[in-house]
Amino acid sequence: MGLFFNRGYPHNEEEAEYLLSTLPGFTGIGHHEYTESEALKNSDIFTAIMMIASDLAKMNIRVKYHDVHDPGHRVEMLLNKKPNDIYDGYTFKFVVFANALLTKHGYVEIVRDKNGQPKALYHLKTSELQLKQNGNKLYYLHKNKRIIKYEDIIDYKPYSLDGVDSISMLSSLTPDLEMQKHSKTFFANFFKNGTQAGGLLKLKNGQLSPEAREAIREKFQEANAGANNSGKVLVMDETMDYDRFEIDTEILKLINTSQHSTAQVAKVFGIPLHKFGIETTNMSLKDSMADYLQSTLSTYMKGITSVFEFKLFPNSSRNLEFDTETYRKVDWESYTDTVSKQYNDGVITLNEYRRKIGEPPVDGEYGDKHRVSLNLVNAELVDAYQQATADNRRRTPAISVDETEGGENYE
Repeated sequence: MGLFFNRGYPHNEEEAEYLLSTLPGFTGIGHHEYTESEALKNSDIFTAIMMIASDLAKMNIRVKYHDVHDPGHRVEMLLNKKPNDIYDGYTFKFVVFANALLTKHGYVEIVRDKNGQPKALYHLKTSELQLKQNGNKLYYLHKNKRIIKYEDIIDYKPYSLDGVDSISMLSSLTPDLEMQKHSKTFFANFFKNGTQAGGLLKLKNGQLSPEAREAIREKFQEANAGANNSGKVLVMDETMDYDRFEIDTEILKLINTSQHSTAQVAKVFGIPLHKFGIETTNMSLKDSMADYLQSTLSTYMKGITSVFEFKLFPNSSRNLEFDTETYRKVDWESYTDTVSKQYNDGVITLNEYRRKIGEPPVDGEYGDKHRVSLNLVNAELVDAYQQATADNRRRTPAISVDETEGGENYE
């Protein structure tokens, strides 16, 4: 017996993935939801989560008051420098964001001082925290022992339909991850067995019990399979007959080059395909980073700042904002041109300009003053200037035609 293929290969990768499931070595497609540890064994899932979590964590989160940066605020130090005595700001943010993407929840406990102000931030494992309700009051239970106030837990949920529970992105990827796992297992086993696709060993005039058949199969496999036995001479007596299954090499090529599951992972996490090396275009580095920032990170950033503001500044005019300057610096020439224009237009001071390009501030008060062109008029003086101009015109006597022609009068 054997496998037979025609030359009408599938027209798209989704059909191709289905075809792969019919090959020898596949054990079927499961339908269980992947656990965190299982999901991270998939290289595409690992790449997606690490990419987003690290790119978000490396950006500072600014505290703003009435939309003006307030760099001295304690919360900004907690988020970016020292959230607690155990780990730094980058590690803290990375752990919270990675857990949110992987486990549906990114939990942060707020430790407050006697005045109710945040003095430390700690990440709590998703498996150790439960949201409880007592009448109309919500609270969290940590390790089934410690009660934490609802207002002292930040719960970042990437996606939710009810605001309480989160949606698992991994659940929508289960069929694709299963297909990818089995296709890779088949591809690995093919070479593990010495590029033998399997076969049928016939024993002539033999009537063997199931146990005897299994023993012969194991011995034959041990003696002839594997990369070390590839190419060796196969020795059999006249009582045996061996037929090898044949697999079209195009199928192996299809398994090795299939990108369908990778594209599905990118789609679920909202990552542009070019970040996975798929469908690369002639897009410049600046454009590709801008696309990634706008189409992927901006959605996560807004969700993060919103839920952190809700618990850190419940009754305040302060808000949080990610500092995306890192991504604008990718194209250094374009970045410096933009910053130079901001300085020349008076948007930023000289010292702000020097800080943005990595230079130390200058001494003297003029370094912190905004540059104003002499060709421009202060907005507060525009009306007065226009009124004074009109008054001058009224006070200036009109010049007659005769005066312009030498002062002679003709009667």
